[in-house]
Amino acid sequence: MPNAEERIRRLLRAGEAVTRPALARAAGVSAVLAGRIVARLVARGEVEEAGRVPSGGGRPVMQYRVAAGYGRLVHFRVERAGHVLRGGAVVTDMRGEPLHRSREMSFAMLHAESLDDWLDADARRGGSPLRGITLSLPETLPPCGLEEHLAHRYGCPVRRINAALALAMRETRDDTLVLYLPRGGVPQGAHRRRGGIVPCGQLHLLPVQVPWEEMDYTDATLVVETVSRLVMLLTCTLSPRRVALYADFWSGKLTTRIRYNCSAKLERCPNPPSLHFRPLPEEGLVIYN
Repeated sequence: MPNAEERIRRLLRAGEAVTRPALARAAGVSAVLAGRIVARLVARGEVEEAGRVPSGGGRPVMQYRVAAGYGRLVHFRVERAGHVLRGGAVVTDMRGEPLHRSREMSFAMLHAESLDDWLDADARRGGSPLRGITLSLPETLPPCGLEEHLAHRYGCPVRRINAALALAMRETRDDTLVLYLPRGGVPQGAHRRRGGIVPCGQLHLLPVQVPWEEMDYTDATLVVETVSRLVMLLTCTLSPRRVALYADFWSGKLTTRIRYNCSAKLERCPNPPSLHFRPLPEEGLVIYN
């Protein structure tokens, strides 16, 4: 679990302008501690004031947002394409606005120094300091020491994220379980809770009717039963308040049947979660933290 300052930093980077009381509630800390952390971030130039908003009867309260010019972030995306790895990179400001993109890159395999030349060339462009690197890599990629090498060489945080983590960063409500259900692939999950986002591990190990890679998405009964079982298993383990399911195969009939099936499976659960069926973002799954 990240510390309070890191939770508040991630909340600010993941959303729009927000007040200190709202940050305190989302991060699970006291208003006094949230105020101290925000003041410290403002003093560093990492966070800036974004105007006052009504407080519901009292004096207007100040909103805060991450300062775009505090630094830049780099996101590398690598995917399998047959027997090779293909990827690319995007550099953004601290609010996620793209500054420039790289050409597509190909790798026979990834090793610890694979990205050094590109990052060194980006550093020669000048501009604001590098504040973070995110890596979106295939789940089955064997360890290669890439994260540790980049953190040591460039002196900034390095995080490996997958599609579920990227989608969870878009969620604005706490205690939300995000499930990404790709056709022909294994589901991914991430739980947004107390200002942090925790991956759910390898969901292909959970018992379902057929392997996810062999799922026939034209068989509605099979899809309903398999998705409902996944929701039930994770709800019993994590007890989320809501579950956001992202896929490209939803229909009104399918989601209605899944809701009914889940309610039957979770009828003994004291606080069953609400289900939210969402399409995949049109602009893709890259997000910058």
